[in-house]
Amino acid sequence: MTATSLPGFEATSHRPDPVRNILVELRERTRVEHAAIERALDLSSDALTLATYRHTLERLYGYYCPLEAQLHRSVGLAEHGRELIGRELIGREKTPWLVQDLGVLRTHASAPLPMCHELPTLDGLSAALGCWYVLEGASLGGQIISRQVRASLGMTGETGARFFQGYAERTGEMWKRFRAVLTAWVVTPEEQERSIRAALGTFRTLRRWCRQEPADDR
Repeated sequence: MTATSLPGFEATSHRPDPVRNILVELRERTRVEHAAIERALDLSSDALTLATYRHTLERLYGYYCPLEAQLHRSVGLAEHGRELIGRELIGREKTPWLVQDLGVLRTHASAPLPMCHELPTLDGLSAALGCWYVLEGASLGGQIISRQVRASLGMTGETGARFFQGYAERTGEMWKRFRAVLTAWVVTPEEQERSIRAALGTFRTLRRWCRQEPADDR
């Protein structure tokens, strides 16, 4: 499926020949930050504990919740943004999956979780899509983590591992559709720079937020 064959893109896509594909630029220019966040959120160890896993989900919730709210505001205010939300970006929220997992894992917790206030700057549609690139890419890596969590902690999507399951069998399809949106709308050098800055900002603010050490098992 091409970008211009997506519903709603026949008349609105403004794609010239790009200087360089935004997906290539994002992958290459965020490579270092991508590796750093993978190290910061390493859940692949056979020695993974419930305390570490739960703490990670709590930190992710504190980041995703305000970030996804900001994302929708940014896209909704942009030209054609409401159309994109309605046709391609709706249903990509990850916060409900975190709420589901924490509802299982924090059954005796009453204190509200802290929210992150250092978020990437999303000054327009291209920046918002750069941020979404990080979140959608995380759903790909989540497939590996999901298997590890099941092996180490015996958890399934129903017992505390819904977030890392992502779109499950639809993950490849959802990534393909997002890539089509990204390459259709982030095409000029200026748009590409805004998108890349937002992606880098997302990686960096998430990594800083998740650095806090987990507390003892509760």
